[in-house]
Amino acid sequence: MLSIFLIVGLCGAILMFIGDMVLYYSKDDYVGAATLQAIIDIMKRESRTRLYIGGMIGPIAAFFYCVGYYHLVVMMKEEFRVLGWICFLINCLGIICGGAYHSHCAYFGLIGRHDTKESLEEIHKYLNVQKTVAFGLQGIGFLMLAVFIGLKWTMFPRWMFIVTPGILFLLLPLTRKLPKGLHMIISGGWTNLISVIYYGVALAVVCFT
Repeated sequence: MLSIFLIVGLCGAILMFIGDMVLYYSKDDYVGAATLQAIIDIMKRESRTRLYIGGMIGPIAAFFYCVGYYHLVVMMKEEFRVLGWICFLINCLGIICGGAYHSHCAYFGLIGRHDTKESLEEIHKYLNVQKTVAFGLQGIGFLMLAVFIGLKWTMFPRWMFIVTPGILFLLLPLTRKLPKGLHMIISGGWTNLISVIYYGVALAVVCFT
């Protein structure tokens, strides 16, 4: 049963990563951290079809993520199951906000091509609020996950806390130093690749131990 939820979660992470790449991958890349103008410059040159598809992937991937997060309940030892439910609900709420944020990012490309600076600034302000809520909730959820595994409150081995999304996220500054091309893929998709890594390792542990 646990492996099923891990597989679904892995599919959600991969799908959201694909959504990132559909929205703003460019062989021209961008330098360092992604700035708003750098993303707009990429997305406003894309076709509307690509932006529509990339944006719509967000809510769909969030659904898979939510189903996958149920592993947070299943993996907990019986005496800590309530904490697993709390972590599950926090992460679900966070990724629902994240899926909406991902979907709305398509507006940068759709509106950016018309050079309506005021509209872009308004959208940016709103999306910053949405991003703060999404990242804040998931930050709490990922921290809880790392603590649960580190304290051996789950069926996973203690060492697995080092591959939890919250810990892996701390490597983001290093991904910004990658060479052109690889930088765009790894750094640009890191917020979902950390979950791909976690689910992949968790699935391997469940299946081969």
